Order: sequence, then C-alpha cells, then structure tokens
Amino acid sequence: QKMTDKGNIKMEFAVQVLGDDFADAIRNTLADTENVEIDVKKGSVLVETSLPWLEIHRRIEATGRRAVLTGFGGQSAVAMVDHGNEKTNVRGVVRFCSSSASGRGAVVDGTIDGLAKEEKYLLNVHECGDISEGCASVGDVYDSVEVSSDSNGKATIRFVNDRLEVTDLIGRSVVIAESKNDHRRLSCGIIARAAGIFENYKKICACDGVTIWDERNKSIASEERQRESNQSVL
Repeated sequence: QKMTDKGNIKMEFAVQVLGDDFADAIRNTLADTENVEIDVKKGSVLVETSLPWLEIHRRIEATGRRAVLTGFGGQSAVAMVDHGNEKTNVRGVVRFCSSSASGRGAVVDGTIDGLAKEEKYLLNVHECGDISEGCASVGDVYDSVEVSSDSNGKATIRFVNDRLEVTDLIGRSVVIAESKNDHRRLSCGIIARAAGIFENYKKICACDGVTIWDERNKSIASEERQRESNQSVL
C-alpha cells in the first residue's frame, strides 16, 4: 500500500504569549489532538497530531495569537515549490518527516496554491534537484501521488507514503504537474533538510535580520499582494 493513514507527527510552534488564559486557550483550540505540551515561558507549543500543520496553525491563530512553525517531526525535509512557475503562478510548501508511530515511510504534509478549482494533479518526487532549467532539468519521476484541489484552487496534502524515506529524499525535487496534458510541469522546488522539533533556536531570520514575527508578517503581506494581483487579472 503506497498511501496509508495520516500518521501522527510532532510539530513545534512559537506562539505569542498573550493574556492570562494563554495555556487554556491553546489547549481548548487543540482539544482533539493527540497531545499538547505548552511552555508559557518560552512561548512554545508542541503538538502531536495527524492533522495538517496548516490546520494547527490556523487554530492557534484563531485564538488571536500569532504563530510560527519552528519544528516539524524528527528527521525532516521541506521543498519550497516556487520555481519554474512564471506562467502558472502555482506555488506552495511540501514537508516530509518520519512517522512518530512506526518510523517507517514518510509523512507528506503541505499546501499548494494557484491551481484550477476542483481538479486532479500529480505530486511528483523527481530524481534530482537540478532546477537550473526550471522544472525541465529535475530528472525522471522517482515517486508520484495524485492530489486534488478544492473550490479555492488549493490542494491540502497530508498522507503517509510508506515507499519514501526522508533521508533518501534530500537533494531530490518536488514537482506539481497536471494529471493530463502530458503531465505538464507547473511548479517545482528542491527538497532540503529542515529543522525537526527542538532543532530551531532561531529568533532572528538569517536572511535579513528581522524577527520571526516580522518575517511572518512579510510572508502574509506578500501572499495578500499576490492574491490581489491574481484577482486583478481575472
């Protein structure tokens, strides 16, 4: 079986500590998850769950507190899928980590935006991470799974692929392709090692020296500008 149950993994979030009810609010919003550990002093929330990380993030921020994902699983890797998409504007993030339960296979978790509404696509892992020619130079398909977009053109991804091992994925690439039209490649990104839980101590982003909260705001602002740009084209 290639795709099995969703699998539990641990995720670590840095969360704004606001209000005397901080811990209670977080526990209430995550009441149906497997396990929640809160360090109020550090502003750290550790969650064990089979839900997509974006859903956990959404729930935490629904309490009125900003949150940033700082650690994901044990052995972990991530692909920023935003190359070779000049004509499609398809982009997203796909994460891989070993399963908390068995350690076999990889939990695949992510979101892809900019897709057509309610269509099927291919989430492919390709043999190499050479994006010097965009998505045309990433080699042959190493593994392929079909995913679907929702009514907003977003694919939310969460499953266990028992054929993949995280250590074997680093340096390869992720490609989002059409399931028809000769599997046209829409966007791609290199799979790189990512921080697991308790491995990310960064308070200042190395990219430009801003805090993780400022970096989060910059990312959200960029996404909003992109949505406005897309709407102006429609």
